[in-house]
Amino acid sequence: MKKNLLLHVPHASTCFPEGASFCFTNLNRDERLLIDYYTDELFVPDCGCDGIVPMVFPYCRLYCDVERLINDPLEKVGLGISYAWVNPASKEVRNFSTLADAFCLYADFHAEVAKKLTAMHGQRLLIDCHSFSALPNLLVSCPPDIDICIGYNEDESFPGEEVIGMMVQHFQARGYKVGINAPFSNSKTFSVPVKYHSVMIEVNKRLYMDEESLEKTSGFHRLRKDIQEVYGLFGK
Repeated sequence: MKKNLLLHVPHASTCFPEGASFCFTNLNRDERLLIDYYTDELFVPDCGCDGIVPMVFPYCRLYCDVERLINDPLEKVGLGISYAWVNPASKEVRNFSTLADAFCLYADFHAEVAKKLTAMHGQRLLIDCHSFSALPNLLVSCPPDIDICIGYNEDESFPGEEVIGMMVQHFQARGYKVGINAPFSNSKTFSVPVKYHSVMIEVNKRLYMDEESLEKTSGFHRLRKDIQEVYGLFGK
């Protein structure tokens, strides 16, 4: 089942563009919980591998969330392409970017991912690489008690029962509690003129880091190894 892999890592960065109104040190605890810390390290191999293409968005999701849709319903609650909300404690308005500025980055990144996907040969699988907080946060008030969630779309991007089954079995055999399209579902797709499949992997931050100190824990290296061994299922 040899496949070429594109590793899509949209939420790992703590960086804001030069000249932005915010930087990481301006973020409060609730906002910091939204960042998928270290997912670029967890999912992307240290050395380049044939058939594996990483695409890591370089800026913080609060400034621009490349995972959102155009006219995303979450725009109504300040969680669309550009994040904005009112801090309930201070009543401060938190506009992390203008929609126009965020959309410029969004469009450029989507175009680059589409270019990479189109240039790949053979069977293509996009792996949407995420982590989720084990603590109540602005996105999930009651975090799930699972370790890893595998998500997919019920459309032409669905990679098939065999692929999903292999991934679930891989993680369960290593002792992880796995959810399938629950509590998180779907996987990112991009508009390209070629056929490809997409699958999401969400890992619980409690497996690899302390969310208060933001330090990696002893579980980091084990999880990284277990994640990257998944790629071997596809002939890498």
